[in-house]
Amino acid sequence: MTTATADTRWTVDLGEPVIHCVPLPGGLAAGGSEGTIVVVDLSSSVLLRLHLDDFLLGLAASPDGTRLAAGGGERVAVWDLADGRLLAEHPTQWSSALAWSARSDLLAVGDGKQVRVLDRDGAPRWTSTPLTSTVAGLAFLRRDGRRITAAAYRGVTIFEPDSDRLIEHLLAPGSIAGIAVAPNGRWVVGGSQDATLHGWKVPGGDDFRMSGFPTTVSRLAFESSGRWMACDGGDAVAFWDFSGHGPTGREAVLGDGHRGLITAMAWYPGNARTLVTGDGNGDVMTWVLDTSVRPGERIGPTRARSTGDPIDALTVVDGYHPVTGHRSGAITCGTAS
Repeated sequence: MTTATADTRWTVDLGEPVIHCVPLPGGLAAGGSEGTIVVVDLSSSVLLRLHLDDFLLGLAASPDGTRLAAGGGERVAVWDLADGRLLAEHPTQWSSALAWSARSDLLAVGDGKQVRVLDRDGAPRWTSTPLTSTVAGLAFLRRDGRRITAAAYRGVTIFEPDSDRLIEHLLAPGSIAGIAVAPNGRWVVGGSQDATLHGWKVPGGDDFRMSGFPTTVSRLAFESSGRWMACDGGDAVAFWDFSGHGPTGREAVLGDGHRGLITAMAWYPGNARTLVTGDGNGDVMTWVLDTSVRPGERIGPTRARSTGDPIDALTVVDGYHPVTGHRSGAITCGTAS
């Protein structure tokens, strides 16, 4: 069923809690906790309904919009989005971390303590040596797909699958809960279970550490220019300036306004310096970093609305329409922010 209100373009009911939303050309894919996945276009038509025969942990669409991968507790699957055809399915251990290369030709998958690389049709290409714990985050470090960063207990490991080499291990004192890589590959940043943010300059591993967060930092992302990185900080969002020599010695720009813990975030595409966040109370907020903002400042949202429905997934479609995934099963496309 599709509905709309003054604050929304449309709402589609998935039928189970929505935990992932990823953008696609002309729409999005959304996945629920029990493995149901739908592909929805910009007019709210459900184009495909897929199912992972497992509970869902991770969802990733290829940059060219032709492939969708999903991971669960016991398997990973890859579909062709042209017709919904299942291309491959492999047994795995815990598979919450998935990442596509920029060229859409390779898929990195966390398989328990190992990293597996598949081609775009899901055929196996490479398997890493075991890490110290279950893979908690994955990202391609270089646009050519040659190097992969994998987060686990006590740091981040950089692999080069083509040469079967471990390039570098970036040490951290504890477990890494999430990972973000700058668009130019210069910075790798991990959110830590000990409520800190740990980052490294690569190559070389020169590191920095930011502390004082009220909760575990697990959601972090760079905007497209690579200057700003946002992360969750309890009920506030922290923006870090990575220009020049990076964030060392700089305070974060703090965004205040949420009433609950931040549970999802997404940058607008392009160099808009605009972030959308959602929280456990169902509030959605839009933040704009204008050219005058400086480290250490506090800012408020440029737009805020309350849905009353806790949010666990968020993306931006069609350039400027935020889409939120809710625990009630609703997938909601908002009006332009």
